[in-house]
This record gives sequence, C-alpha cells and structure tokens, in this order.
Amino acid sequence: MHHKLGARLLTRTTRAVAPTEEGLVYYQHAMSILQQVDEMETQLRKGTSAPAGHLRVDVPVAMGRLLFAPEIRGFLERNPKITLELGCTDRAVDLVQAGVDCALRGGQLPDSRLSARRVGDLRVVLCAAPHYIDRHGLPDTPDQLVEHHQIGYVLASTGKVRPVTLIREGRKAELDVPARFVTTDSAAASSAGLDGLGIIVLAEFVASHHLASGALVRVLPGWQCPSLPLHLVTPTTRKRAARVQAFMDWAHALLLRRLGPQLETR
Repeated sequence: MHHKLGARLLTRTTRAVAPTEEGLVYYQHAMSILQQVDEMETQLRKGTSAPAGHLRVDVPVAMGRLLFAPEIRGFLERNPKITLELGCTDRAVDLVQAGVDCALRGGQLPDSRLSARRVGDLRVVLCAAPHYIDRHGLPDTPDQLVEHHQIGYVLASTGKVRPVTLIREGRKAELDVPARFVTTDSAAASSAGLDGLGIIVLAEFVASHHLASGALVRVLPGWQCPSLPLHLVTPTTRKRAARVQAFMDWAHALLLRRLGPQLETR
C-alpha cells in the first residue's frame, strides 16, 4: 500500500512482483510527466538553436505535387539547417520500418503505433468528363451508377477497388460501380477521368480547377461523397525531434491555407 496515495501499486508473492491496475496507471502517468520534463530540459539545453538534421516525409501523390512541392522552398528557407526528403505515394508506408519521420494520411488510422494530429476532413466529389457524358449520359439516381463505369482506385487499406459512397439527408448509398481501368495511383486516375474513361471520385482540391474550366462536371450533385479524414502522423516509438515539430506546424498551416473551403475543420 502506498500510504500517500491510499492505493496498492504492487502485488507481491514469494516468487514475483507485479503492478496492480492502479499501479500501472500511476506508472504510465509518471512516465508521461518524466518524458515531458526530459523534452523541456532538451529544449532548454538547445536554447534558441534552429531545428537541424535530415527529415523524411511521406505524403499522397496529389498533395505532394499540387501543394507541398510548390511551397517547400519557403519551409527550407525558414529552416536552413534542415534537409528534406519528400516521398510521394498513395500506399500506406510503414513509418517505423521505412524510417519516415512524418506522413500525411487520408482515411482512418488503424495503426496504434502512430501519433496523429488531425488536420480536418477533406471534401470529395463525384464527377466525369464531358466526353464520357456525351457517350454514356448522366445517372439520375445513385442506383443507376451500376450501369456506368468508374475509374477504379485501389485502397491501400483493403487492396480492393473503392466503392462509390453517396449520402443525402441521412440516407447512404454504397455501390460497387464496374471499372474497366483500375489503378493505385491518384495521378493516373485523374488523367484517365479527364480523358473520359469513366466516372471518378476526386478530392475537391484536385477537381475544383477542372470543374471551373468545364473539363469535369459534377455527377449527382444533389448527393455528397463522405469527406476524408486527414491527419499528420509520426511514430510513437521515437521522440518528436525539433525538425519534425517544425515541419508539422508548417504543413498544418499550409494545408489550412491552401485547401481553404475544401477542408472541413469543425
């Protein structure tokens, strides 16, 4: 019995000592406090020194090409002691195994080894090129989608083609729309959609320019695609270095600024 706490922290037998449930909770909280103290002492020892070192980052293809690459010079100029390796892939990379310091992930986060900072929910739209519409028409209801073709995008989490999901006023329709073309690359999917190969589900920040120019047209505009949760993630197995924290803060601000109304942050 720990007399100050009024609770038993350890269970003793003649052969072993094990923590009680209260003892385990106490230990976890104590370790969290010690880690915060250690990090604070590290920052104090560093003083005002700038973040430094090599940084490995992984982001989805469209995010890397359209958002990060055009803006990365600003981050490096602000942090002259950091070198950056930017990986662009739509596959779910194992951060720990690949040695990645920070990644931008869309969708649910089943991996418990990740520490996540929520950015917001990315709006998604269903659309098609006029060339496709001229040949196949537009569906009037979600059920008619099965008579069309989609650009099949394979989800890294399941290894299967993503179904088309639509919602309206509490109603939800999830349909396995046939696909003659399937890909794991979002850039290839966008190109095929613009070429009129099928109906396509796109992040609104990718589709918005094409919708404004008329290169794409919304399909079933009275329905909405579910938004995609967006997180910045780091491995929980290592301390978050100053250069990682600097990138996360910069990337979070960049995404909020560039995505604007296409990102729900409620």
